[in-house]
Amino acid sequence: MKPFKSSLLSSAVIPAALLAAGVLSVPVAANSGATPSVQVAANPCAAKNPCAAKNPCNPCAAKNPCAAKNPCNPCAANPCGPCGASAANYSSACVVPRLQAAASNPCAAKNPCNPCAAKNPCAAKNPCAAGNPCAAKNPCNPCGASSPCGPCGAAAAPAELTAAEAIAVYDCLRDEMKAAYAKSGNKFAAVFLNWKNYAKQPYVSATHGERYVLNYANEKASNYGRYEEAGKMAPGAVTAKNSFTVTGKGQVSVGPLFLMEKHNPGFNGNSVDWQYTLIMPNGQTVGTTNGKGNASVKFCYECHNAVAEDQDAMMFLPEEFRVN
Repeated sequence: MKPFKSSLLSSAVIPAALLAAGVLSVPVAANSGATPSVQVAANPCAAKNPCAAKNPCNPCAAKNPCAAKNPCNPCAANPCGPCGASAANYSSACVVPRLQAAASNPCAAKNPCNPCAAKNPCAAKNPCAAGNPCAAKNPCNPCGASSPCGPCGAAAAPAELTAAEAIAVYDCLRDEMKAAYAKSGNKFAAVFLNWKNYAKQPYVSATHGERYVLNYANEKASNYGRYEEAGKMAPGAVTAKNSFTVTGKGQVSVGPLFLMEKHNPGFNGNSVDWQYTLIMPNGQTVGTTNGKGNASVKFCYECHNAVAEDQDAMMFLPEEFRVN
């Protein structure tokens, strides 16, 4: 499938046929600014909320308990968090038209704060009305679980894409991914897109921040395609998992790159001699096993080591997405 970076958007009107097909295209007015730490605009109750100033969860409050020292801060330095350092700028060239069109309709049936709805939950259930602005069941609560930046949620539920949409997003983002990861200077980050991809399409990985991911492996890791029968990898085997995010509004952004390189016995017993490296979309290397930021990627091998011993700490993609 060809990238859709410069096609199908000479007009703000998106043909119904293209939407039905899940075709990706360039937005008329793209959001190319930095991802906000807390998206105030996402809370349609905030602007007209007479109690906003008194709301302790108000993203704009002077004494915001969701600030830097708050352990539940949605923008804390959690590399796998939905709003952490991993959040990159939204792509200026790629969107999901179907989601974008739905989000632009203020009276959409599924909008919990729909101003035209007969039972508008933003009316009687004002976040400040009941005196509890952080009520768990309040769909307009800016700090609620439904928020993509939910302060205590492990990750936001990803936007659901059709197979065609997921593939189109990835095709559109490939060049951005290549440039983003190459900034790290990591030798594998610059070439992994030339390796074999073992995923039929991007799929959501719950263990990688609920992001859409794919699985690549170099020639020395060719046994990866045997999956649970792959056995122990030889030194020099490298796997790469690149990722992207999609918001409910159809905005997409490059996510982190997760690398695993097998070393000779004795490299690191705790990691079963795998070296884990986590690279952010801005090129920052969060950490690498036995290197700078070693402690920051400890959670990687702690998670991977939970698989069966004969899988050599490798987690394989769901069967329905595998390339044989």
